[in-house]
Amino acid sequence: MFFRKKQKENIRKKSWQGNNSKSYSMRAKKSMPARKKSFSRWIFRVLLMGFFGICAYILLFSSFMDIDTILVRGNLEIPSGEIMKQIERSFGGKSFGYFPSKNYFFVSKKNIGNVLKSNFNRLEVRTIEKKFPNSITINVLERKAEIVWCSAGVCYLAAEDGLIYDGAAGSEEELKAANYVVVVDDRARTIDIGKTKINPDYIQFVEAVDKMLRDDLEIPATGSYHTPEIASGEISVETSEGWIIKLSSELSIEEEGKIIRTLFEKELNKEVRKNLDYLDLRVRNKAFYKMKQEGENGTVE
Repeated sequence: MFFRKKQKENIRKKSWQGNNSKSYSMRAKKSMPARKKSFSRWIFRVLLMGFFGICAYILLFSSFMDIDTILVRGNLEIPSGEIMKQIERSFGGKSFGYFPSKNYFFVSKKNIGNVLKSNFNRLEVRTIEKKFPNSITINVLERKAEIVWCSAGVCYLAAEDGLIYDGAAGSEEELKAANYVVVVDDRARTIDIGKTKINPDYIQFVEAVDKMLRDDLEIPATGSYHTPEIASGEISVETSEGWIIKLSSELSIEEEGKIIRTLFEKELNKEVRKNLDYLDLRVRNKAFYKMKQEGENGTVE
C-alpha cells in the first residue's frame, strides 16, 4: 500500500495540470543568427552594386578606356601624323550625348573609315582593328598613279582601280615629260575627284599599248593618248615616226601587234612610213592607212 501511494504522488507531480505546471508560447522567437544573416545579405548587395558601378565608370567614363595609341601602316608619302590628326579630330564630342567619343567601346570603325576617305582620296582603307583597352591599328594602301587623265584642260591622277583620287601637279606637257602615261578625254567630261572612276580594263589596255609601242615595235608614243570618249574603248597617239596609230580595246594587244608587224614587213616599211599619216586598226580583221602626200591609201584585210 505504501508503494502504490508513493507512485500516485509521483504521477501527480509529473502531471501538466499540477500546481507546478508551466505554459509555453506557440510563437517561435526570432534568433540572433537569422538577423545577422539578413544584414549580411544587405551589405553584400550594396557592395556588389558599388562594384558594378565602379566597373561601369571605368569602362564608360574613365580616361583609362580612351583611345590614346593610333598605329597607321601602309602609308608611304602621306605622313602618319597627318592621318592620326584627322582621326583624333573625329573623337571630339560625346556619343549619345553622354559618353566620350574616344572611349574604346564608342569609337566607330565605320566613322574612322569615312574620315580617312573624305580627307585622303589617295588612301584605301584595308582594315581597322581595335585592341583592348586603348589602341587602334589602321592598315591602308596608298594609291599610286597608273595614268594621268586630262579633261577640259585639267589633269588628274588615276589609280590602278580606276579611281581619280587627286589633281595632277603640272601641265599635260610637263606630266608627259615626267614619263607619265597621259590620256586626254576629247569629250571633256566633268571629273569629280574621289568619285569618278575610269574602267580598270581600259587603263590596262592603254598601258599595254604604251609598252607595245615602246618595247616591241620601238616606235614609242611622243604625245598624249587621246580618246573620243571612254565608252568607245578607242585610243590614238602620235608615234616617234610622226604618224598616228588608232587602236581599239575590243581587240587584243597581241592581235593588233601581229597585224602591225605584218604590215611593216609587207607594205609599210620604214621608208614608206615617212610619208604615213595614220594607221587605223579599230576594225577587227582590217587595217586602214593614209599617206600624208598624194599617193596610195590602203586597206588590208
